Amino acid sequence: MAELHILGQLQGVSRFQDSSSLFCRYSFQSGPNWTVISGCPEGQTICGKTDYDKGVVWSHPIDIHYVTRGIQGWPKLVLQVSCLDSIGRSWVVGYSCCSLPSVPGHHIIQVPCWAPVATTLTDRIRQYFLGGSHQLIESDIVNLGKDRYKLHTQSKGNIKLQIDIILRNFCQFGVEYK
Repeated sequence: MAELHILGQLQGVSRFQDSSSLFCRYSFQSGPNWTVISGCPEGQTICGKTDYDKGVVWSHPIDIHYVTRGIQGWPKLVLQVSCLDSIGRSWVVGYSCCSLPSVPGHHIIQVPCWAPVATTLTDRIRQYFLGGSHQLIESDIVNLGKDRYKLHTQSKGNIKLQIDIILRNFCQFGVEYK
């Protein structure tokens, strides 16, 4: 079987407007041909306070090992940046999805984040005084992109991802890489 080993780290976020503490929940999504043989396909970073540059450093390690019989359903990384306020409430402030590189080697990726926008005056007032933000009910919109064109969104910032991709035995299945 062909093997894919993903090593790296979620380094942090930059240019986030939220001044509260930020953390990130992540999960790897892959097709039915892919099987995780070691590592955790989902997790959460530590919570960090934004600095003067509107960024947070997490340096959260990622280590996951897949086996597969083909490249269909190549793994993606789905990310949710959440905010933790001073009284312990948390809510999602940014969504993102990243297709992982299919070329072996070291990769540094800037993943842009977005969030739904309050469209009515009532929602904007509620959000201003009570905090929180609009949340997605169906998370498939993030990783599949289905019906995302119907949403009103705004850019929130970037997640910096450092990944090392190791491929093994893909040549036996007719996959060539340079």
